[in-house]
Amino acid sequence: MNRFVQVGGPGSKTMLKERLAIAQKVAQEVHEAEAAIDMAIAKLGVLVTSLPEAQAAAKLSSVAGDTAFGHLQAAIGGMFNGRAGLVALHNELASMKDKVGLRHIVVGFGDAGKLLPPSGHLAESDAVAGSRDPEAKAA
Repeated sequence: MNRFVQVGGPGSKTMLKERLAIAQKVAQEVHEAEAAIDMAIAKLGVLVTSLPEAQAAAKLSSVAGDTAFGHLQAAIGGMFNGRAGLVALHNELASMKDKVGLRHIVVGFGDAGKLLPPSGHLAESDAVAGSRDPEAKAA
């Protein structure tokens, strides 16, 4: 008979519940950061349109706004680099989740990337639905 009962140890249900709660909190924070950076990229996209329109409306030459456009380009590049970093963070955290006993538990909000099979290939019905070939849809 085993006299020792492990309470809250690395493999216990209590520990898994704690880890799940922590993982859910972090997943929410990562999701919010991803949404914020995507919104910032969208706002910069608005500037890409509005700055040349403002320049034309003010009847300024292209030379007058060249430095500003260079700064906008740098800001956009920085945002996309930041977004790539967040995606890498997301993937690394997903990998860590698997290593701490939460492999078969959905953490966060889920997305299409999490729904794809491990092979990364779409199901046949998805491939046909996404096809531009009219005959593939009829098949």
